[in-house]
Amino acid sequence: MKVIIVGAGALGLGLAEYLSRFEHEISVIERNAKLALEISSRFDVLTVNGSGSSPETLEQAGVESADMIIAVTPSDEINLLACHFAKQYSVEKRIARIVSEELIGAEKINLETVGVTHVIETEKELVKNILRYVELPGLIDAADFHGGSVFLRGYKITPEMPIAGKTLFETRELAGESQMLVMAILRNGESIIPSGAERLLPGDEAITIMPAQSYPAYRCLINRPSKKLHKIVVAGDSLGAVNICSALSLIADRVILLDSDQEHAREAALALNGVEVLFGEETDADLLQEINVKTADFFISAGKDMEGNIMASLLAKAEGAREVIAIRTDDRHFNLFNSLGIDHVISPRRVTLYKIIESIQIAPIDPLLKLRKLDLDVVRAVALKNSPVVGKSLISLDRQFNKNVIIGSIVRDGKIIIPNGYTVIESGDEVIAICYRSSFASVKKMFKAGFRFSKGERV
Repeated sequence: MKVIIVGAGALGLGLAEYLSRFEHEISVIERNAKLALEISSRFDVLTVNGSGSSPETLEQAGVESADMIIAVTPSDEINLLACHFAKQYSVEKRIARIVSEELIGAEKINLETVGVTHVIETEKELVKNILRYVELPGLIDAADFHGGSVFLRGYKITPEMPIAGKTLFETRELAGESQMLVMAILRNGESIIPSGAERLLPGDEAITIMPAQSYPAYRCLINRPSKKLHKIVVAGDSLGAVNICSALSLIADRVILLDSDQEHAREAALALNGVEVLFGEETDADLLQEINVKTADFFISAGKDMEGNIMASLLAKAEGAREVIAIRTDDRHFNLFNSLGIDHVISPRRVTLYKIIESIQIAPIDPLLKLRKLDLDVVRAVALKNSPVVGKSLISLDRQFNKNVIIGSIVRDGKIIIPNGYTVIESGDEVIAICYRSSFASVKKMFKAGFRFSKGERV
């Protein structure tokens, strides 16, 4: 398979690193000569110094025989033009990252007509990621798969929960007709891929997978029914902060925006209905006390200054905010920030990267994400016709994998299945599994070479 990446910034670099693991032909287009050289020296890919909006540059990158193009430059216009030209060269799959609200919010604008088959909306994905944590306070891990139809959630077990002290067999009985499966447990610093006889003990962190329609039942089992939040404080001088406030105003009684840019604060106040907008520095401890941040259910720092986001979140936590979320583009030191008291550090780059990886399905098996605190990977695998897993029950596969892998969900003919030990893998099944990182190579052997990708619109 031949893939062209347009743009070698942080996101393009992450894609190049990911895609270079597979036996496909990768080309990277970057107009910055220094970045292009860096990519060339780090990965076994073809690099072309130029613009993705140039047909000549695209031809140098091999667009005439490409199967996929992924345009992730900071410029929406370049990304759209790259896809537009790629369509004329008959490239089958054309992905563009789009930031402009004028493009993604206009009902009459159909980006497919200009050549885009998949749109990655960075700001929208960031807000969705934040909402997962805000809608269920106390979450440890959260991810959605298959276009949001499958939920993975991590939560700490407390004594008053109906599932506390129950075996996983008993937990599934309590769930009734609502499908869900505990895929992993963190206990006393050790990760466990559990059997049905394992008990959920207070203090355990349980990773559960379920169809979206089972989410209300899951909340009941962990004794966290849905309710409107009292107060949320958002700090930031960015478009992201405004979008976050707009979404939160629907699920919280009171939303406050702290904006350090006076002009931006004025514009935000005009754009936001039902949100209190205050001009001031989010790292001003006196201001945090003045707004009584200790009564906030959440404090979310989403400004342009990434280091300022970390500092503001630490101050808000010290002042008593129940949960704090910091936006940070740099993926490093997340565990350190968590240990200092920041509940969630969210990277727009990582959120976007995971979304693109989920949409391209470039290999029969690939790691989707790493679970926080655990030495486990969430992987997606497609059972191709000649895969050794086809025709095998999960009980038999469990023995082959030495209980180091658990398959949590199967999508078969568009239907979501939460399997049990007697479920048999069929050709074409797409599964989400959790495995120890040391076991990934052995799991990979069970899936044959090849690829497929699903048709999509906006992902």
